Amino acid sequence: MNPFHSPKAKRANTGPGAASTPQRQQTFQQPPASSLVPCPICEKKIPEWFVNNHLDNECSGMESVAMSLSQNSNKRKHEDAVSDFGDLIDERETPPPSRNIQGSADPSTQDPQQSMQSRKDKVNAAVIRAMPLAERARPTSLDDYIGQKELVGPGGLLRALVLQDTVPSIILWGPCGSGKTTLARIVAHTTKAHFKEMGATTHGVADVKKAAEDAKNLFHLTRQRTIVFLDEIHRFNKAQQDILLPFVEKGTITLIGATTENPSFRVNSALLSRCRVLILKKLSLYDGMDRMIRRAGRIKWRDIIELAREKMSSADLQRLSATFASEQSIDEWADKTLDPGAVKWLVDLSDGDGRSAINTLEMAIQGLSTIILSEGSEGEDSQSTQESRSVLDKLISANISAETVKTVFQKTHLQYDRQGDEHYNLISALHKSIRGSDVDAALYWLGRMLVAGEEPLYIARRMIRLASEDIGLADSSALPLAMATYQACQTIGMPECDVNLAHCVAYMAKAKKSVDVYHAYGLVKSTVSEEYAYPVPIHLRNAPTTLMKDLGFGAEYRYPPSYPEGYEVGQEYMPRGLKRRKFMGQFPVMTEEEARDLHKK
Repeated sequence: MNPFHSPKAKRANTGPGAASTPQRQQTFQQPPASSLVPCPICEKKIPEWFVNNHLDNECSGMESVAMSLSQNSNKRKHEDAVSDFGDLIDERETPPPSRNIQGSADPSTQDPQQSMQSRKDKVNAAVIRAMPLAERARPTSLDDYIGQKELVGPGGLLRALVLQDTVPSIILWGPCGSGKTTLARIVAHTTKAHFKEMGATTHGVADVKKAAEDAKNLFHLTRQRTIVFLDEIHRFNKAQQDILLPFVEKGTITLIGATTENPSFRVNSALLSRCRVLILKKLSLYDGMDRMIRRAGRIKWRDIIELAREKMSSADLQRLSATFASEQSIDEWADKTLDPGAVKWLVDLSDGDGRSAINTLEMAIQGLSTIILSEGSEGEDSQSTQESRSVLDKLISANISAETVKTVFQKTHLQYDRQGDEHYNLISALHKSIRGSDVDAALYWLGRMLVAGEEPLYIARRMIRLASEDIGLADSSALPLAMATYQACQTIGMPECDVNLAHCVAYMAKAKKSVDVYHAYGLVKSTVSEEYAYPVPIHLRNAPTTLMKDLGFGAEYRYPPSYPEGYEVGQEYMPRGLKRRKFMGQFPVMTEEEARDLHKK
């Protein structure tokens, strides 16, 4: 039974007539636990009778009610009250427990309420530590947001819309770890809108309809808009995406979709026309990715310090208090534990993925903390040295080097998808580098694809095409080399065939180029598809039957080999309507002066 009585029930037990009206007292029953309902704004579970007061107080006041009611109940009822209403308090807003450097007091001498709060704080701290570091290190304001200066920096488009509280429905398109989810949360928080986070991999049409209905009711009740964040929106099929159209068009919800795929191909054009597409770029050192890494490191090292306290003696706790006298001193120490070279490796190897960089840093710190918190030696050669060092000494001397980062990463975190945009971006860069005769660039893009796991036969097929498209008649030996490369990739496979591909790529990059054949055939295709299908001239037609010969098929054909070498036969091979049409050699080539002028522009 819920220990909290409604206000009417409490007033029934007070006053001069309370003893003479026992039956009236029984009329007011305390609400059962099932009467708890979720708030339509903050989604906290609160008693049904308290909904109006809760909304009037801007979703606050439940904590004070719990405290006042618990003070008027006995110890048993108090423990039940904390258990029932403990989850109503937002864990992220709960202040960390104050710690006594000298150690915890004897539990038997503590006030029961303090003892219970201490246990609750320890559980909350453990739950928070179990969260991924990348989740805990998310910024909560536009000023702390890393990257995308064109959008959220001073004068940025999205920043202006957020500050004016006029954010339209948008699609955030960017690679993994570029800050799409974080940006959506910041937008919702800054605009004071209700935020509903969903994922296309875990939610369906029914969930979208329910979210839209809740958003409509919430707006009618509190005039608060709802932002629905739909992660991986490209995983919704066409029919599922169509469900969003009426809600977005009427403004029932403000949609923020996130995708790593090109919206032009994966999002319905009807939905795209109702949303603005904002492109997020990979993070880099220039964007301040190092600040993001160091900020995450400070959070993780504070966890390690709290765990280390439990293994320290009273003397070490006093030294720790003197060493880390302020939050700033902890931040400065945490920054020093991370070598500049380690930061650079985290930025480079993560390939602009902020989540990957932070998760790798967490693994590195976690591995180092195992040594810090361990007791005894870590090896026979250093047994006496390790045993003489306390946990505090090992903590203060902690260091994460570039070698540690490389060991944790194992391999470069290349963002690559054989069916995604990066796949086509890299093969385009390889093709254009060969066409531009830049051997070094061509080899680099080849390596990017192979190291990321691209199928070598795909690259070999593109080399066959390139041999005729860009080299053509300038070096006809390129085509046999490309065919031989394809056969080599089929025969020996990776990793041995990487050198065969490099051989082919380097040869084609150095070879002379000619696009006459490619351009001429392009003109032919255009002529065939756009113009009249001219009949074959009668003297060029085949005459396998007597009837065809009688009709004159091939009668006036002149056989060139029977004429002297160099003799002009004077025979027309083009249809009558195309007698003056030229295809070969018609590719427009700029003069040197025109090329210089274009380069200046």
